[in-house]
Amino acid sequence: MKGLHHIVLETGRLKYEFDIKRNITIILGDSASGKTTMVGLITLFAARKNASGVILQSDVPCEVYNGSQNTWRSMLSEIHNSIIFVDEGYDFIFTQEFADLLESSDNYYVLITRKPIRNLPYSIHEIYGIRTTGKYRFPEKVYHEFYPIIEETPLSETLYDNVTVITEDEGSGY
Repeated sequence: MKGLHHIVLETGRLKYEFDIKRNITIILGDSASGKTTMVGLITLFAARKNASGVILQSDVPCEVYNGSQNTWRSMLSEIHNSIIFVDEGYDFIFTQEFADLLESSDNYYVLITRKPIRNLPYSIHEIYGIRTTGKYRFPEKVYHEFYPIIEETPLSETLYDNVTVITEDEGSGY
């Protein structure tokens, strides 16, 4: 699976709209920012489809990992060409075994966590928070969007003379 995938997730009261661009996306944020609510809505839609009251628009299937800490290997290896959301609380996302599974996977992963994941090769530009915007006002829909945690700042021409690039060695696997 390659390319950008636009996702719209909404109910009568809430709306999430975001793009997933790479195979690993990290969602960070404080309590009550809407992360778990978003995952809960995707889970509800997967279980009940249109009867759920949730509308999910995506060009690829969206799945939520809801298994135990011990069944992730078999469950995730059976899903293909999908966007898989993993809510916080699953310690397997910090293991090298999970990193190896992602390297050979044809899925995109959205990982919700409050801790850094050191063994995954993800872009700093794919680390997001969720914010509520003023696009809709109470009592109408609450609109949520992703925003980049690390903003891209242009370097001035004078900084290019003193740039040091640090890379990992090829033995790291990435």
